[in-house]
Amino acid sequence: MAGSDFFGRIGELETLQDAYESTTAEMAIIYGRRRIGKTALVRKFCEGKPVFFYTARAWKDDFQLEEFSQAVGAFNANPQQRFLDWPAAFRALTEQPCDSRKVIVIDEFQYIAKERPSILSELQVLWDEELSAKNIFLILCGSAVSFIAKEVLGEKNPLYGRARTIMKVRPLPFQTTAQFVPNCTADDVFRGYAVLGGIPYFWQGMNPQRSITENLASNLLRESGFLNDEAQSVLRQEFRDPSTYNAILQSIAFGATTRHEISQKSLADSRNLTKYLTVLEDMGFIEREFSVFAGTGDLSNASRGLYRIADHYLKFWFRFLAKNSVPVMTRAEAVSEWRSSVEPFFSDFASAAFEEVCRQYLVRRRYEGQLPFRPTVLGRWWEKSNEIDIVAADHDRHNCLVGECKYRHEKVGLKVFRSLQAKCAHLPVHDDAVFHYWLFSRSGFEDALTELAERDPYLHLVGMDELLDSSNL
Repeated sequence: MAGSDFFGRIGELETLQDAYESTTAEMAIIYGRRRIGKTALVRKFCEGKPVFFYTARAWKDDFQLEEFSQAVGAFNANPQQRFLDWPAAFRALTEQPCDSRKVIVIDEFQYIAKERPSILSELQVLWDEELSAKNIFLILCGSAVSFIAKEVLGEKNPLYGRARTIMKVRPLPFQTTAQFVPNCTADDVFRGYAVLGGIPYFWQGMNPQRSITENLASNLLRESGFLNDEAQSVLRQEFRDPSTYNAILQSIAFGATTRHEISQKSLADSRNLTKYLTVLEDMGFIEREFSVFAGTGDLSNASRGLYRIADHYLKFWFRFLAKNSVPVMTRAEAVSEWRSSVEPFFSDFASAAFEEVCRQYLVRRRYEGQLPFRPTVLGRWWEKSNEIDIVAADHDRHNCLVGECKYRHEKVGLKVFRSLQAKCAHLPVHDDAVFHYWLFSRSGFEDALTELAERDPYLHLVGMDELLDSSNL
């Protein structure tokens, strides 16, 4: 599979193009976790445009400036050009005449800013006094999420307010990842998505000559697999001491959802737990989930909400690899290990990802105007012993959409539907609420339920193939 494959990102490309077409100078700050596809996104946007593209490295400031100077000299067709300071180098980029808007991209910007913290102030002064009057589009791109969020985007930092475009690049949705493996079934694509999530780099490592399971086993379980230790590489990049973060992620991967459970299982100091959880949330590694009709009191209470690992790959790694000390060297050993250590638990592991994919499906239908009403809220609902996988409602909660998502090997039947109907009686909705029922199933539906759905316009059945296919929207 070609590493240059590029899919999706339509909204992100539109945002960058809008900034490019502005009549004034523009600055954009683009950030996101490693491997998420930031560089590919920017390069795709830059196609056909005059662009200076520099990728910083973890070098000392003097050497970095020397390398940057050489790149500027080459861009200006003056190979001998050198600069004594960064402002002079940036200034030189804008002095060469250009018939159209010039794009200046500094990738992995955090490497420059970490070695030379004053670059932020220097850029701010240069932007305010000179660059903001030029016909340029400056893009600063970084993969150290916590550093960019705190040191570059923070309100007290020099560049605050200068960038009108701030973009956190997020994983691709399920439907887009299928384009990396066009010959796979919907179920196989989902198996890959449940483990890899929407990280383009992970999908580009798929060998089209092998099955999804063989690819996953080889890339993840073998010691030489390129994803075997990627989780620790990411955490080491972000944190000087990732041990506490490791313990927290491990506890959540094995079922801890509340702050108390996480503190107990991870042995993290409860007094500092909020800080750790907030950092992991900001990076997109975990998320705090609230019941869909939670009030402002719940949302503002730090002790409320349930935590889960939002990053599929990290969830898999901490669930199946973190404590696995068995050396796996060959592809055959990896597949055998998968069948014995992963497959028996896979349906349970992938159930949350299946719910996510079902929600993505409904959101697509909402934007296409294919739902019976336009929901203003959509999420999971729980209260005491009752739980519904998907609940959506309009503003006054008169129209409601409720759904159950079953990722299992058995067909879904009337029993699941009747149970869903019974649970709806506990929802805090309008007394005369109209319910639209959606059942999602990996393995299809029993005949009695299918026959009922043919007669009942309020009952919708969605199989795995339909989750992937958008032709019906």
